[in-house]
Amino acid sequence: MLTLALIWNLMTPSPARADELVLHLIPAPTRTNWSSPRKLAMSAIRNEIVRHDGLKRHGIGHLYVELNCGGMKILTGTTSTGNTEERQALFKQGYGLGVLFKNYRGKLDAPAEVEQDLASTQSSGRSSFIRFLISPEACSRALGYWFEYQLRGYDRIYAGLNARPLKGESAGCTAFGASFLEVLGLLDPLFQEQWKTRLVVPRKFVGGPLTGKRVRIWKLLFAFSAGWDQDLSKGGLPVDFWDPEKMDQWIRKTSESLASGGPQPLEWPTFSSRLEASPGVEVDARNAPVPTGQVFDSPQVP
Repeated sequence: MLTLALIWNLMTPSPARADELVLHLIPAPTRTNWSSPRKLAMSAIRNEIVRHDGLKRHGIGHLYVELNCGGMKILTGTTSTGNTEERQALFKQGYGLGVLFKNYRGKLDAPAEVEQDLASTQSSGRSSFIRFLISPEACSRALGYWFEYQLRGYDRIYAGLNARPLKGESAGCTAFGASFLEVLGLLDPLFQEQWKTRLVVPRKFVGGPLTGKRVRIWKLLFAFSAGWDQDLSKGGLPVDFWDPEKMDQWIRKTSESLASGGPQPLEWPTFSSRLEASPGVEVDARNAPVPTGQVFDSPQVP
């Protein structure tokens, strides 16, 4: 179903702008430590209680999508409806690191909330962004994807880290943002290399339906010597996801390099940019070929 946020976007006039897609990255309040299962659990708990600037905590980081097509502006992101499900899965239901793979009830961030949050994080420099200047044809394709994503009901699911939106699996916040690049043929191999985290989670730390086990949080917090599996031979579960902190770090380093006259990192002209105190990268992809054909691999609409 179409959301009120979408209807508001369509009815609210905005100044005509060049066609563009902007991904706004907000890292966790303190860096998430993925070096071991225990350190991941500890940093997740720390980010839930640490003080932060901005209207929202973003304990695991977040991504907002901004799409400007002439006079139409989409400003949103995808998130869970609250943290109750996550807390119950981790502390009561014994999911352990199975929470990384679990789907939750989802919703779209409302434009007014996004604007307020970005105003705060941009003034403090906590957020970063990457802006793609795109052709009208690309903007039209992105809008079509945005409409169909909601018509299929994927906006009501906040998916696990491995979810692939174009396979009909819905998305988490960063996968949602990256899916727009995939739809427009702008998913450069460098992004795959620099923006992703890939791990194999030991099965003994995964509870819930995937294993049929209960894994208490204390098992993670006292796993002092445990690490990630090196391969899949031990029956571990792979995690392959778009990491908001890696994305943010790449943008910051690339913006600084470009500002100092560094080399072009992409096949399209790329420049350093800024929104208040937040660094950014601008990519001129207006001449990039626009993919054609259906967007989703799955034809089924729930």
